[in-house]
Amino acid sequence: MSLESTASSSANRSAISSRAGAQNRCTHSTVDGRRCRLPVANAATGLCFRHFELRDGRGAAPDPETVADELLGSIEDFSSADSINLFLGNLVKQLVRKRIARPDAIALAYIGQLLLNTLPALRREEEAEREDLASQYLLQAFERKPPSEAPSGEPEPGFSSSRQ
Repeated sequence: MSLESTASSSANRSAISSRAGAQNRCTHSTVDGRRCRLPVANAATGLCFRHFELRDGRGAAPDPETVADELLGSIEDFSSADSINLFLGNLVKQLVRKRIARPDAIALAYIGQLLLNTLPALRREEEAEREDLASQYLLQAFERKPPSEAPSGEPEPGFSSSRQ
């Protein structure tokens, strides 16, 4: 056999195997013309399991409002670890039920982690605000002028009466 006939026979074999492989591939094409690479799961339709379920309606996406309501539940804000933990638990439930896409779940879990990381800073800010309010209250208490007489009719202890 010559070198040319060996090259042409291997090219023929690869063309035949690619046609056979193409026949076993899903027939679904994307908008930009790319073809699905998964093997055919349903010979009658020529579709893989994923595109067959989508066409059949079993894989239809749930209503986004319903998923959002189930994710958020009774959570009104994310200012406590409990509320973030509840959200992440709901996220896991939705992911397991395949009601939310994996990339979306990853993004939401990352956001949950960021929220958890901000909680100590929120606590420090709240503590600083409480300390400022307490300081302001104490300053106002010391700046107040004492009443001229205490309810019993005698001056309050610690204050001298400058009025006469």
